[in-house]
Amino acid sequence: MSKAKQNTFLTGYFAILAAGAAGLGYLAWSSSSATTEAEEKYTTTKAKLLALQKAPIFPKQENVDAKKVQVDAYAAKVGGLNNKLHAVQTPLADAMTSAEFQAKLQKTRDAIAVDAKNAGVKLPEKFDLGFGTYLSTFPETQAVPQLNAWMEGLQHFFALVVASGVKEINAIDRLELNFEKKGDTPPAGEKAKPAPKPATAAAKGKKPVEAAPVAVIDEKLVLERYPFNITFTTSNRSLNDLLTALASSGTSSNSPYFYNIRVLRIENEQKTGAETSAPVTIQEMTDPDTQKPFKRDSVYIFGVEKIQVHLGLELIRFAGSPEVAEAKK
Repeated sequence: MSKAKQNTFLTGYFAILAAGAAGLGYLAWSSSSATTEAEEKYTTTKAKLLALQKAPIFPKQENVDAKKVQVDAYAAKVGGLNNKLHAVQTPLADAMTSAEFQAKLQKTRDAIAVDAKNAGVKLPEKFDLGFGTYLSTFPETQAVPQLNAWMEGLQHFFALVVASGVKEINAIDRLELNFEKKGDTPPAGEKAKPAPKPATAAAKGKKPVEAAPVAVIDEKLVLERYPFNITFTTSNRSLNDLLTALASSGTSSNSPYFYNIRVLRIENEQKTGAETSAPVTIQEMTDPDTQKPFKRDSVYIFGVEKIQVHLGLELIRFAGSPEVAEAKK
């Protein structure tokens, strides 16, 4: 009998070595097979990507034509809506002179002051609708039509303010726009100097990037914004009435003005709430609806105090349909 057969330890040891070698061989074959499969998949995917990059651009011409029809139909609907809005608003007074505008401004200011006084609304000491400059000097002739439209929009806004029950107007101002400045429009026959072009990525030594798409039509060709600010003191109910009136303006021929609220800041005159331990006085009152007497044994915590409101608004005017505006360029 051999020594290997006599020694069971050696027999088991060699058996384990043989099984381990077989297992390692299987793992090596399996790993090699997975690597080959992954490499083949990568090569196939890369080939597909290269084929897609070299393929002709999609969509097909018939799809491009169908999309153009849909875009043109959408643009026609937008143009129709813009024309309707343009027809609602008050037209520009193109024939008005600078002297006529100044006289109208003074008349408008005085009329608003009388209406405010009759309604018990306190105005600032120097109330000029934000057009104080033009009470003493004439505006540029080319700016008169837009200034007149701006003033009429403010006049309508003040009518809404007075009707809503505002107690006091603390301040009113507006931003001066470029069309008011002398020399903003180049002389006839002379083209405006183009703005300097920004340095390109190549000039800066950087890799050029694809430019972002630009708007087809400039906003100024579709609508015009005339910003102004007002600060006033009122009640919560009055503010709600004014905001409701602003939201409803422009929806009928009786209100051909459109306003956009940019800023709304509200400050309560009471910085702290009522004391919970404060004594409550029972009062005899009459119900305004039933005219029956009742005893009130509670107090208002909030809602009846005054608030100071700062409103930043824009008067919006529509300049006509995009097609017409684009044709005038």
